[in-house]
Amino acid sequence: MDLRHWVLADLSSLRQRMAGGFITTVAAEHWRQPVDGGGVPAVYVAWHAARHHDLAVNRVIRRQGEVLDEWTDRLELNGDTWRGLAEAEDHELVQQLDPETVGRYLLAVLDHSIDWMTTSELPDLDAVAPSGEALASIGTPTDRFDWLYTMWEGKPNHFFLAWEAIGHGYNHLGELISLRNRLGLSPF
Repeated sequence: MDLRHWVLADLSSLRQRMAGGFITTVAAEHWRQPVDGGGVPAVYVAWHAARHHDLAVNRVIRRQGEVLDEWTDRLELNGDTWRGLAEAEDHELVQQLDPETVGRYLLAVLDHSIDWMTTSELPDLDAVAPSGEALASIGTPTDRFDWLYTMWEGKPNHFFLAWEAIGHGYNHLGELISLRNRLGLSPF
């Protein structure tokens, strides 16, 4: 199996598992529900996973606009699209985001990456990615996100593909599955 098919298989599996394991299984009314007396609700976890993937793949690796650019009206966002990059919940944003739309946006981001992997040439995966420019282009505050600027700085494209697009996605898929199960909504 070559690298393209391996990455494509991982992205396709992630998409299938996000859809079947959480997005189409858990009703939207549960997405804002705190689990175990608190914690980060599912709508924020899904938003966070989508934002990292979209920014990393499209702005950093591909150096183009994000899938989000076509979704801002549906998501009713008025700027500050960097919100959601932090692991910690943004309480105000949780109340603003529509869970069903966030789920569709997350799947659209994954579909976009799958289409890219299917139809386009891969960039030089060893080339250092312009991550600081991508973060700044969406207004990511340097004082609040110095940790992310530092974590991404000097990383090659393969880091963003392997970690942000795939590893980070699976990490938060596991979190969503855990939330689903702790809400008593496991289909098994």
